[in-house]
Amino acid sequence: MTDRKPRLVYMDHAATTPTRPEVVEAMLPYFTERFGNPSSLYAVAREAKEAVEEARGRVAAAIGAKPEEVFFTSGGTEADNWA
Repeated sequence: MTDRKPRLVYMDHAATTPTRPEVVEAMLPYFTERFGNPSSLYAVAREAKEAVEEARGRVAAAIGAKPEEVFFTSGGTEADNWA
């Protein structure tokens, strides 16, 4: 008898996917310390807005788009409805 757990094979990547470790590392400050609302006016919010705009630029560069062509949504349903 073995104590090994069976290997998980996740088959519903349309619903969610695992987060890459480097993404978790990059986002951790915004989950724990720098979690301001990027639409507000206070200092922490401005930091959050700068981070969102930097991310928008990085995504745009990665896919050959202009930053103003990149939109972030909270999930698939919101993206479907927005589109």
